[in-house]
Amino acid sequence: MINKQFKISLLLFCVVLSVNTQAQKDTLSFVHITDLHLMFNTQNYDQDIVQARKNKKNYKESNNTFKQFMATIPEQTSCDMIIVTGDLVDFFDAKTGQGNRFAYHVEQFANFIKEFHYPIYLTLGNHDMFSYNWNGEKVVANQLQAGRAKATWIRNFDCFRDGTYYSHVYEVGRTTYRLIFLDNGFYKFKKEEGMVNPYIDKAQLHWLQAELDASDDDVEIILMHIPFTEKSTLPESNNELYKALIATPSVRLILGGHYHKQDVMWLPSPDTKQTVQVQTGALVSGADKWRQVRLTEEDITVSSMGTTESELIIPVK
Repeated sequence: MINKQFKISLLLFCVVLSVNTQAQKDTLSFVHITDLHLMFNTQNYDQDIVQARKNKKNYKESNNTFKQFMATIPEQTSCDMIIVTGDLVDFFDAKTGQGNRFAYHVEQFANFIKEFHYPIYLTLGNHDMFSYNWNGEKVVANQLQAGRAKATWIRNFDCFRDGTYYSHVYEVGRTTYRLIFLDNGFYKFKKEEGMVNPYIDKAQLHWLQAELDASDDDVEIILMHIPFTEKSTLPESNNELYKALIATPSVRLILGGHYHKQDVMWLPSPDTKQTVQVQTGALVSGADKWRQVRLTEEDITVSSMGTTESELIIPVK
């Protein structure tokens, strides 16, 4: 007959075994989307601007597409959070029919996503700082109100409360993941400046380097709007962001959008562990333009677009 003390010991052993088994299966999952291009109260703006933007394929349905995505995919994937890498709205401000400027898109987007009860983390894209004008034939965009735009995003979204670039650290089993959210949506440079995008300013570059150097044991994932192109990876491009990331072997994954296409690009690394850059298609093109990313103790899994089936498995050990 099993005595009481043995029963208690057996029960404790089972509890410990259950906890350890669960720890080994710990997973952090998020869905990556990008390029929403949402528009609100378009009657307030110059109708030539509005019609030109709505005439772009699928743009007039952008808000409904986002609703359709949020109504189905977060629950379907059982994700822990949604990450959106820029072009959240189609523009920050634009001319009205009376020739004034009107800027209220950020506030309207903030109200719009309150109805969705999932954690959402954001980065800014070029359109999130765009000011639209009409030159008589087409929409002309500039980023001259970028400072004002960023201040407005900071005021209205908790994820930006410490600024438009930030990081979060997650423990997944015995692996530490550092998710670094960059602000690289500014790209309106003059040709003679010789800048090769993607670009971040010096202050952010120094902050990024400190994040990359913060631990010898973590794995970094970079979330940013404008991804690297073949041109920006060339030595003659002297792209400071690229040099900082590629010199850090623990950067395992870069996620971006901007070009409205899906793509996978392997980047060289100082050691045998390559960094992979993944682009996800624009959600404005359809509610199936998403990827699921699963972080485990051993690897990062990136799904094919619009499915939960794996396209990439990136070892982190």
